[in-house]
Amino acid sequence: MAAGFFETIIEQSEQVLAENETQPPADVALYVLGEVYARPNFAGMDYARSQLYFEKLVRNFPDSELTPEAKTYISLFETIAAKEKEVAAAEQKSGQEVSEVKKEGTAAPVSETPLIDDNKNFAEAVARNLQILEESGTHKPADEALYNLGLIYAHVDNPAKDYRKAQAYFTTLTEQFPDSELAEEARIWLGLFETIEKIQQIDIEIEQQKKQLTR
Repeated sequence: MAAGFFETIIEQSEQVLAENETQPPADVALYVLGEVYARPNFAGMDYARSQLYFEKLVRNFPDSELTPEAKTYISLFETIAAKEKEVAAAEQKSGQEVSEVKKEGTAAPVSETPLIDDNKNFAEAVARNLQILEESGTHKPADEALYNLGLIYAHVDNPAKDYRKAQAYFTTLTEQFPDSELAEEARIWLGLFETIEKIQQIDIEIEQQKKQLTR
């Protein structure tokens, strides 16, 4: 959808709210605003702002038919925030371990070395880790190579970003190396991917409902 489409919907919904935020159709306007700001294909996507609209809908219209879906969105946003916090904590822990390794003068393992160079050569990083994976088989440092590959394909700047591939590498890591320290971090990523999939499924269901309403 064109950006102008979203802007028009936002403008119309805000006009409804300007008149009255506690009487219908303000519940619809709040839901629409929450849904728009949660859409991945909207340039102004803002989960925090979306959550505020959904929370206001739940607060102002507890009996609205839209309230259950708003609560679902809120729950998903809270799950995403929790998963992101876990990922950040895991990355911080990994960084601290790198510092300790450097102080001891020991070479850092694969997962604790830069994934990509300054030019962000993702293809080269993939090739390097695939080679390590081929040479290691089902033995270490294959767990580190699998983790690196998962991170590379989940990297926001990677033009070949592929959540499915990232998910596959993280899953393989947890299955082949369940006791690896990296397996727990991989599980956090897998949980985040599951949350993203739930949001996408909700978007699909909402689009289907909209089509039925416009018939």
